[in-house]
Amino acid sequence: MKNIKVTTFGEFAISAGDARISDSDNRSKKVWMLLAYLIYNRNRTVKANELSDILYNDSDSDKGSPSALKTLFYRVRTELDKLWVGAGKELILYRNGGYVWNGDCLVETDYEKLETLDKRIRESDTDDLDDSILLLGIYQGGFLSRLSSELWIMPLATFYHNVYITHLLNALPKLLERMQYEKVCEFCRTASLMDPFNEEIHCYWMQAHIALGEHKRAVDIYRKLSDRLLAELGVIPSRDTRALYHEAIKSSNEFAISVEMLQDQLKETDDIGGALVCEFDFFRVLCHSMSRSILRSGIAVHLALITMRGKKVSEHDTKRWDKLQTCLQDSIRLSLRRGDSLSRCSASQYVVLLPRANYENSCMVCERIVRAYYQKQSRLDAELRYDVFPIELDDKENLKWMNDSFAK
Repeated sequence: MKNIKVTTFGEFAISAGDARISDSDNRSKKVWMLLAYLIYNRNRTVKANELSDILYNDSDSDKGSPSALKTLFYRVRTELDKLWVGAGKELILYRNGGYVWNGDCLVETDYEKLETLDKRIRESDTDDLDDSILLLGIYQGGFLSRLSSELWIMPLATFYHNVYITHLLNALPKLLERMQYEKVCEFCRTASLMDPFNEEIHCYWMQAHIALGEHKRAVDIYRKLSDRLLAELGVIPSRDTRALYHEAIKSSNEFAISVEMLQDQLKETDDIGGALVCEFDFFRVLCHSMSRSILRSGIAVHLALITMRGKKVSEHDTKRWDKLQTCLQDSIRLSLRRGDSLSRCSASQYVVLLPRANYENSCMVCERIVRAYYQKQSRLDAELRYDVFPIELDDKENLKWMNDSFAK
């Protein structure tokens, strides 16, 4: 009997020598779920009724049917026979009214390797990174990811993912201290695919690229994260993440540049007409600048918050919702002047800066935006609401000066 190697992180695969089978080759979910359950519980006999509870929902007509379970075991054994002739009957035995994995077969699993390394790292007094790097290399994706919706797998998947993230966040600053920047980028790139909203991972990733002098890559990482957080969670990156972004932007021009180069960099490369669409972080800077300037000039400046609410489309329907948001952004941009600015500030909202516009004119602009949107979206999958309010003046000294001037 050959020894078996089992991988469960990312792809679920079983190999014996040069032969290999995986859940990407066979679409039968129940076959692989039964295999996974037997391997994970291979140190005990699993009764038929326990397997029925795991494999079948209450609504399944086959639940509790001995013939259905027998047929499924036939298919499982047939799949295992691809490892070697007769492997199915050798590996899965029927004993005492239940099924058990043959204990004479040596099985090596990746999740048990990860558990062993986790325990060794936690009990170790040294600061050696070797075991941490081995552990991070083992975790190539979620535990039994194609079966992740199953109730018995969910807590295990969460546990292994938390172990991975804990050791990753412990290893990354140490790798940065040792100037192993390429290793940091490698681990962060892999981790970002499994935990795309984790800002801490992205911060270490950006730091590594900045240290390597690859500032543009750091900027790209931030922008993708920012778009993802806004689209999926309706939030913007944290202050620490934005600070790294600004560092990457400033570091892009490491040496002195000429006037011509500066002018070239300041040019608007994507002039698509209408108002300026910018990231929320830069929109805040525009508002601060405008707030300071109107203290002296006294010009009217208003903000408009435009909110979309789904009627026939849910925000969870990401594909359709993004199409509606794109349509809304185009409607706002093309309904405004080139001197106006807008930014997406949540998953369902845009904020618009309207300089030299009083309250009535700002409301008229918003009505124009609403009409333009409804002309494009005749199905009325979503409805719009807008709020208009003056920009805040937070400079108390200058605000007092302005009020005194107006009083005269």
